[in-house]
Amino acid sequence: MAINGEKSKLKNVLGDSVLSIAGLILMNVVLQFIVYPSWRSEYNAEIYGDILYLISLMNIIAVSMGVACNYARMTEVQTGKNKNLPYIAILGLSSLYGIIAAIIFGVFGGVEMSVLEIILYAVLLCLTMWRYYADVEFRMSLNYKGFFLYYFLISIGYGVGIFLFKLTGLWAMALIPGELFGILLVFIFGHVFELDTLSDKKYFNAVLRTVLLLFGAEILSTIVFNGDRVVLKHFVGSSAVTIYYLASLLGKTIALLTTPLNGVIVGYLSRYKGRLTLKIMNIVLALSLGAVIIATFACTVGSHIIISRLYPDDYESAKTYFIIANLAQVLYFAAGVVTVVLLKFSKSRYQIYVNVAFAVAFAVICIPMSYFGGLLGFCWGMILSCGVRYISGILLGYKDALIQTSVSQKCEKIVSESNRGGKNDY
Repeated sequence: MAINGEKSKLKNVLGDSVLSIAGLILMNVVLQFIVYPSWRSEYNAEIYGDILYLISLMNIIAVSMGVACNYARMTEVQTGKNKNLPYIAILGLSSLYGIIAAIIFGVFGGVEMSVLEIILYAVLLCLTMWRYYADVEFRMSLNYKGFFLYYFLISIGYGVGIFLFKLTGLWAMALIPGELFGILLVFIFGHVFELDTLSDKKYFNAVLRTVLLLFGAEILSTIVFNGDRVVLKHFVGSSAVTIYYLASLLGKTIALLTTPLNGVIVGYLSRYKGRLTLKIMNIVLALSLGAVIIATFACTVGSHIIISRLYPDDYESAKTYFIIANLAQVLYFAAGVVTVVLLKFSKSRYQIYVNVAFAVAFAVICIPMSYFGGLLGFCWGMILSCGVRYISGILLGYKDALIQTSVSQKCEKIVSESNRGGKNDY
């Protein structure tokens, strides 16, 4: 009976994981292989590079805050105090700052934009932030059918958006319907946007501290992850943004799964009551290294097939960088999985440590290599920077596993000696 129960549990986990990954892959396939090529078909390489650059600037704010609120909410599931209002308030205030940031990016970002384009850019930024938070509705309850439906509707929205983009000529319209569809699903049928009562100011401040800590960690990572386009635009040129994007497209697609897939992992880990062990870290290390090798190979082969068909005009320029560009993105993905394991078992500030190391490596290694070595130098700099992020996460994990194992052994020894002493006294 126990064996059958374990098999049934494993089957459910695998089924949920397949649903989750299918929804994420569907959304990213529509985004990377339908929406983005539709932009490229309408614009030259320079303008297309500018759009990618603007999306990167937007993601630095929107994704970082949306993910921070999402992860904070997931880590709070076990506390019993699980209120909506603090997160709605934080996201509402962040949206105001996001609008200001979008205007600054639109006016001073180095890209010509009309007033209407800046307004739509601000709307897209805010919707993206709320959309990254909203899937917590399904992950808190481990409702992965709802999770799949959420990303399915977002994908449908992107399809509608392409039609609106072709009709209006406004690139942001390709994304706005998708973000809106996902948010509306949660708003109408979910609960995380309901206005409940705030228990006390102390509770709100505790939530805010957690969100800001995670936001600090996420924004460091997001700046570097999206910094490729910013650095390349200013140090190499807008066309280099397009070439690197295409060279790293499949790896980037995998890396884009990091945030939502990590949310799934957090959902399962939040139910796990055990401690971090050396065995767990050995499994994490083995699986992540295996994934890096297999995914880099698959992305490189896939790039030759897909880019040559979707972007025939740019294929010759991009193919030189397929291996190294994809390897950097896959390393970023592996490091993201490692850090989410740390989020469950270790101190929250470890997120800061890992991403500070990542940001410093990017500034010290990647930017100078881009300046002196152009696009090739940037690619190698990204590999080294993502490698620093991955290795620092692994080392911190092993450090904590050793500490937790040592503490556990000491506690067991004390209990054992106490029991023996009790028997002798009797």
